[in-house]
Amino acid sequence: MKRINLIFPALLLLAVACKHKPQQPAGDVQPTQDSLNSGTYLPISDFIKNDIVRVDTYAGGILKKMNTEGRKDSAYIQPAEFHKLASQFLLTELDSASFHPHFTEHSLMDETTEMLNFIYTAKDPGSSLRNVMAFLQPSLATDQVKRIYMERSFNSGDTTIEQKLTWKMMEYFYVITIRQPKNGPAVTSMEKVIWDPQDFAD
Repeated sequence: MKRINLIFPALLLLAVACKHKPQQPAGDVQPTQDSLNSGTYLPISDFIKNDIVRVDTYAGGILKKMNTEGRKDSAYIQPAEFHKLASQFLLTELDSASFHPHFTEHSLMDETTEMLNFIYTAKDPGSSLRNVMAFLQPSLATDQVKRIYMERSFNSGDTTIEQKLTWKMMEYFYVITIRQPKNGPAVTSMEKVIWDPQDFAD
């Protein structure tokens, strides 16, 4: 399958600058420059939408796996259900009109993984979308978006719902959901949707 190659000149400069810094011990994560006022917020929704288009184009089969409190199930799904499940990642908070003014951005270069981590944090602690992270693999030619991670927290009736959402480009996505009723134990479930056959056995 083809990988997503996205060119970000600003990121290339950032990556080169990081590589010329003195090496730090393995496991260290060194901060790079903030870009809060640079207007370079990454188009998170566009990354996901582009990957959805590629799934529509190339995926031969789409496998959905469920795990709720240890009870597992799996089944192949149709594109319509894939789009419905993928829409969990296409949040209105990620639209530029909302994302830029309501989230702060900073970046880290992880020396261990050699990944650029772009971290977006909600300014309002009451926001349902709390954090967004984009992991990029820099190179002198192109920067590849590898993974996107989000955290949400909201209420549905008398139940508090927390979600951790991960999208692995051209491979799969999964959503971990913790439902905490006002009266009763929390229930944890994981929903994973896979379109790369190499990951079907995971």
